[in-house]
Amino acid sequence: MTFSEYKFSQPPQLDISIIIVSFNTREILMRCLESIQKQTKGVSYELILVDNASEDRTAETVSKKFKNIRVIANKENRGFSAANNQGILISKGKKIAFLNPDTFLTENSFKKILKYMEEHPEFSILGSGIVDKNNKPCFVRLWEDTPQSAVLKILNIYEPSSELKKMGKMKAKEVQVISGCCFVVIRKLIETVGLMDENYFLYNEEDDFCRRARIKGMKICFYPETSVRHLHGESTHQEAYREKVIFETYRSNLYFYSKYYSRPWNLILRILYKLTFAAGLVRSIIKYIVGRTTIDDSIQLKIRMLLMTSKTPPPPR
Repeated sequence: MTFSEYKFSQPPQLDISIIIVSFNTREILMRCLESIQKQTKGVSYELILVDNASEDRTAETVSKKFKNIRVIANKENRGFSAANNQGILISKGKKIAFLNPDTFLTENSFKKILKYMEEHPEFSILGSGIVDKNNKPCFVRLWEDTPQSAVLKILNIYEPSSELKKMGKMKAKEVQVISGCCFVVIRKLIETVGLMDENYFLYNEEDDFCRRARIKGMKICFYPETSVRHLHGESTHQEAYREKVIFETYRSNLYFYSKYYSRPWNLILRILYKLTFAAGLVRSIIKYIVGRTTIDDSIQLKIRMLLMTSKTPPPPR
């Protein structure tokens, strides 16, 4: 699936389509779905669940308990972007919401979001506020990632908590990027910039999506007047799939760098990555010898990442 311009075959029939992608998160997903049905009133909506081959009977359980939810059960894990695209293709809403399964609604968030977007048609993308399990505001990066910040992240000296202060006043405002755990787009955006780039298996999807929208002259809004509660990492911190997450994150980053950063910065970032992986490989070998390895100390994983090359991004449009 490419991300060139896409045309829906039928006009919208509902106010909003809510798309959720799941992978082995049945229990928290059930809570998420229940909160949506409890809180969402006064708007016409549909819930679309795309399950990426979960091993905990997610698709079967949801289909049995929620008769009004449209369920797509993939036979393999297609990744976040591809699964969301599956939901987009069958959506019927004037707006399309992307929501993580490890979130929870505490108020009628989608009605508030739709009302604001109707009153402010200049915005094509809107991201809600995010709070933690204690109802404390979480930091949301509202600006495009830079090569400089990528360097800090690779060297593991980036301090994300500083972003909360950088966000400024918690009020609705135009921004460059929003959080991928809950955001809403207008249907026209999909028809203008296309579907999500399926070269991202995990992470960087929303930054890429927002960049493509801004290139087309569309505006993005951060709207903290309503927030969703987010249990960070419930989907990605599953121990059995830790190596897969690490590998796909790395591959996604390389693809993103190649797509948006200059050749010199690409070279610098790749060299830094290789150096950190080489150092990590040495540490893993030492830990293996002394018998103190953990999941993050996989020698095989370090070698795979040292040898890996990224996909080539498409030419600029």
